[in-house]
Amino acid sequence: MELLEEAKKVVSRMHGLYDSPVKEIMERTELSRPTVSKFFNLEKVRPSSEETIYELCLDLIEAKETKRKALVARSKEILEN
Repeated sequence: MELLEEAKKVVSRMHGLYDSPVKEIMERTELSRPTVSKFFNLEKVRPSSEETIYELCLDLIEAKETKRKALVARSKEILEN
């Protein structure tokens, strides 16, 4: 895995944000559970699969963080009024 240090951070972040990150990736791609599991276990997968999973993980992390920030802002707005 070329992006090993970055992949470690992404995998850790996905586990912190999603109950079942492997299932989340599988549902959004045509990749098999073993392939996605290998990525999350930091094992070697095809470069094209690695890129697909890595990019999707970044997209999902970004979406979840954006949603959380909006929720915090909404909560502050509602509770302060």
